[in-house]
Amino acid sequence: MPQTYLSGWGLISDTSPFTDNDVRACGTGRALLIGSKAVVFDVEFAKCLFGRGFFGKPVGVKKPKTTDIERPLELSLFEAAYLLEKGVISLSYGDRYMDIKELEMYASKQVPDFKELYGTYKQLRDSGFIVRSALKYGVDFAVYRQRPGVEHAPYLVKTLRYDEKVDPGDLIGWGRVSHSVRKDLLLSIVYPSGERIYITFKWLRP
Repeated sequence: MPQTYLSGWGLISDTSPFTDNDVRACGTGRALLIGSKAVVFDVEFAKCLFGRGFFGKPVGVKKPKTTDIERPLELSLFEAAYLLEKGVISLSYGDRYMDIKELEMYASKQVPDFKELYGTYKQLRDSGFIVRSALKYGVDFAVYRQRPGVEHAPYLVKTLRYDEKVDPGDLIGWGRVSHSVRKDLLLSIVYPSGERIYITFKWLRP
């Protein structure tokens, strides 16, 4: 398995085998932007994106038990931006196509701090991890070294600007939740240059 180094995080072993080439093998396809989601209606293309890179969720299936899906795929705005930037999908909105800058402007109206969050998502994906939403835990992302169904996510990630004030109660809350679900908490600290460092928290009993 490949290894990954992230600034402030260190060397991570047993990372995901995901690479750009995996999903590029799917060819290119079209997604339709609908509200806060992008939908891939081509089932074969959807199956490839889901199976090779674990992007999106099959429409109407909460917890798919197999990657051999037979239905359209629903992508988050982060996933759509990543695949659009990689040239894997084209994205249509109404009767026109959007480029990455237009999507980022659109997504920023849908998701607060989209730019900062997407930067974290992109860096983690580029580093070989599978990244999923973790809003149900009160943080931004759950990070997998392999993929859901093979392992439980070992990390939860919260993105913060370098000058952002953090309530100690919020920090304790994020840590308590991550500990209760047996995950480590990572803070992704974003600097004005776009550089990120990662701070790892572990719950310790005195």
